[in-house]
Amino acid sequence: MTINIMCSCCGNYEKVSNKMVSDSVDLIKRGWGSCGSALYCPACSRTWKERNPGRPMADERNTFFVVMNLFMDALKEDDT
Repeated sequence: MTINIMCSCCGNYEKVSNKMVSDSVDLIKRGWGSCGSALYCPACSRTWKERNPGRPMADERNTFFVVMNLFMDALKEDDT
């Protein structure tokens, strides 16, 4: 299965597959970040502090779980 993940700031998106967990890990290594359940592309992640002074981005673990939850939601939709 392949899903699109979209940046909550600029709308940039990227396709990611669930064939290998390393695909999601690579996405995070390329700079995708999160805050809560919102995802941010590498460019918007880099400028996060300028747009949100005093509010930290979540850690890589949170970003991984946000992406995994998107896969779970997509799988649930396939079941219906």
